[in-house]
Amino acid sequence: MTAGMKVSETDASSGPAESLVSEVAVLIVGYRNSQDIVDCLTALSHATPSPAFDIFICENGGHDAYHRLVSALTSDGGPCLRGQSLGIEIDSNTSRFTNVQRLALRVRSSNVWVGCASDNLGYAGGINAWLRPLSAIPSWRAIWILNPDTQPTESALASLHERAKSGRKAMVGSTIVDSLDAAHVRFRGGLSWQKLAARDVAIGLGELLNVSCNIAAVEDAMDSPSGASMYVTRWCIERIGFMDESYFLFYEDMDWGLRARHLGLGYAADSIVVHKRGTTTGSAEASSAIPVLSVYLQHRNSVRFVRRHFPWSVPLRVAVSLMYALRFLLQGAPNNSRAAVQGLVAGLKGEMGRPKARMAQ
Repeated sequence: MTAGMKVSETDASSGPAESLVSEVAVLIVGYRNSQDIVDCLTALSHATPSPAFDIFICENGGHDAYHRLVSALTSDGGPCLRGQSLGIEIDSNTSRFTNVQRLALRVRSSNVWVGCASDNLGYAGGINAWLRPLSAIPSWRAIWILNPDTQPTESALASLHERAKSGRKAMVGSTIVDSLDAAHVRFRGGLSWQKLAARDVAIGLGELLNVSCNIAAVEDAMDSPSGASMYVTRWCIERIGFMDESYFLFYEDMDWGLRARHLGLGYAADSIVVHKRGTTTGSAEASSAIPVLSVYLQHRNSVRFVRRHFPWSVPLRVAVSLMYALRFLLQGAPNNSRAAVQGLVAGLKGEMGRPKARMAQ
């Protein structure tokens, strides 16, 4: 059994221990954005009955943020109720959580596990903090990674599940739309890597949502599902391993998708996920409004990504980052211009993981 989670043999209320995790495990990584997670779980509460799912949340923002999140989820009008232990425990000696509580959705039989990370684990670290103990439990067949600032429609999960099953797809992406412009597409499935430009592009960006598209063409172009909604089968994870935590934030989803591409990437067009865009990573329309840390990590990790997957394009990536730095400068965002250059240099030097010197920014 994988260290980190202990499962009792039986439980009077739910039968065999393996039934304590449903067919799909929904994984969410939060960072001091409890209202986003409340809205996300409220939307999930209205999902179609099948497939059944349980929710696993990693709060990366510390103990105060963890307690605020649990309080917000279980407040009057919140989507959750406090639950009792069902014979499944987190081993405190091996877990990356300092505290874990089990809640339950008010309107359906889905457990909601909320873990307080021992440190800011980053995006991939927050996913892996739950994936490792979950690997000890045989019942679930797939995970669904959702950004906390998303609100899936009722059939979003069912459409992902069906596309993975019918097409034998390892990973499946959704149709992502912005909350402020739900008539247009932000992503069809996910991302495509432009080799000659050394950058990723969103497939279907700006297209009208109600216009039909060629599913096969989208899937052929995909190099990764969007990390905002990423359905990943268990058999895929068993073949390619967990997310790479060395990125900390940005490019880990693209890296994971490329590692799975030969196993089959899918697009569920009817899986509509509304994304608030920017509340988790700080992305914004105005260049000066983008947090310095986000700019730094985007350009640092882009170098790591191309070195791993397209090493011949490192000089192209350097040029792209320098052009971004110049654009930031021309747009009146000198701090972000500097951060792009600093991130580029850090990437070339091989820095990876949590950027400790910049965590306070």
